Formats: sequence, structure tokens, C-alpha cells
Amino acid sequence: MEWAELVAAAPDLAGSAQEAFARSGFGLIGTVRRDGTPRISPVEVHFVDNRLVLVLIAGTRKVRDLDRDPRVLLRTPVTDAAAPEPEITVRGRVRELVDDRLRGTIADAVQSRSGWRPHPSWRFFALDADAASCVEWNGDEMRLTRWDTAHGLRPTQRRRLDMHESRYIDI
Repeated sequence: MEWAELVAAAPDLAGSAQEAFARSGFGLIGTVRRDGTPRISPVEVHFVDNRLVLVLIAGTRKVRDLDRDPRVLLRTPVTDAAAPEPEITVRGRVRELVDDRLRGTIADAVQSRSGWRPHPSWRFFALDADAASCVEWNGDEMRLTRWDTAHGLRPTQRRRLDMHESRYIDI
């Protein structure tokens, strides 16, 4: 599902994702290596024309992974355990963007936001989402919001961590 469709289906979740990725401009992407093991790499995350966009150096191993298997998981980094920001996860597939006009629009947006312009030889991808989630913490209470193509937007769940039992309890 294209990002614009996720925005329509789950606007609050998509908005939380866009805000979270915009905070640092980066995410961690999981790709599948040739031997089937995961590869985790940092990437800049951009939202351009209602698309979640990744612009990658053509010769990297993560791009070779994507050429072999377009499945990805994109996640916001956790940077402070004492004051966690919303944790966003988007699972889906990348699709290469080849339209020159769209690539120009994306390159303009990257340059405006990041101060550098991707070279035409770079690879431009849209991430089409199969599932997305947001975990937010308020003290020891966790709020989990999930959406996926099979079930749509689910009601937000509230859970509390039972430290002694080492498990979450629905509240």
C-alpha cells in the first residue's frame, strides 16, 4: 500500500510516523542479505508527495539486498531509555522510482531538508507499507497502535510492564 493510502487509512499513526522520522531525519532499515540473514543500516527518511522515500547510493550492499528482495523493515532509533520518544516500525516493500520529474522533486526536497543533493546515479525508492506500528511510553505504561493490510487499524492497546514476571499485562 502506498504511503498516501496508509495516511488515509490510519492518519494519526501515519502522522506519528512522519513526525518521528522527521525528528532525526534517519531510520534504521532492515534488509535481507543473500544468505537470508538480516542487514541493519542507517538511512535518511524523507516524505515527498505523500510517499515515504529512501534515496540510496547505487553500489551499496543494502541496495543489492533490495534488488534481490524488496522486503524491508524501517524503524526509528531509540536514543534515550530514560525519555523514550515514540517507536515507529514500518514493514513493507520498496519500489524503485524511475520517473525523472518525480526524482527531481525528491532531489529538491532532499537538498532543501538535508543540504545535499543526490546524484542522478543514486537509487530512489518508495516504501509501500504492509504494516505499521507506534509504541509510546508514559511512565511504565505502553500504548501500542497497529495497522496492517490484513486487519486495518486496530484499537490502541495499553499495557504495563510487570518487571517481576518479565511480561506485559493488558490494562
